[in-house]
Amino acid sequence: MNEEKLRPPSPMEFGSMPLDPVYAWGIVFEPVETLIEETSAYIEQLARETAERGKEFSDEELESRFRSFWDRLVEEGRLRRLPDRPPEFGRAILGPRRWLRAQRIRIQRLVSMDNGTMGQ
Repeated sequence: MNEEKLRPPSPMEFGSMPLDPVYAWGIVFEPVETLIEETSAYIEQLARETAERGKEFSDEELESRFRSFWDRLVEEGRLRRLPDRPPEFGRAILGPRRWLRAQRIRIQRLVSMDNGTMGQ
């Protein structure tokens, strides 16, 4: 049996799990620290947009937005895209639907904590 499948996530992996696309689609980017920082900041931007437009993004919109965002970071040289993990790797942990739901929850929390200043 594959050792990697049996190994639990490390604390760093566990902490980044909700933001790292490897746990949804098997997409691998480095450096992970930059990925997490940039994705977290992008979620704040998405929360501002959600507050401004007054409605949530659909799963399709969110996935498209995140993929375009990461592609842009790769084009800018801030991230490197490595070979993808097998799709079942991400699905076994979160998968796309649950990963997007986690981001939507983060966005909702930011919007609700905002008290009206986000749309300004």
